[in-house]
Amino acid sequence: MFVYQIVSIALLSLAYSIFLLLFFGRFKKDKFLPLLLITPIVIFSVGYVFRLTGSKPMVDVGFFFTDSSYIFIYSLFTSALIIGQIKFWEK
Repeated sequence: MFVYQIVSIALLSLAYSIFLLLFFGRFKKDKFLPLLLITPIVIFSVGYVFRLTGSKPMVDVGFFFTDSSYIFIYSLFTSALIIGQIKFWEK
């Protein structure tokens, strides 16, 4: 069952990553933004796999990875809002 879970998590993460790359590829931008957005998906997936191992230290690291991916997304969103407001009010 463990291998099945790891394979399904990896395939879903790969699908999300490919969809993001294809979506941003339509806008002909550099590859930095899609890679920046794929990073939390990969970190969350690795953390979830660590949580499935059952080993106490690995489960703790898994919780840290999953929580840190949320913090990363919140930081990106907050940074985008702040930068957008700064650019708007400097006009």
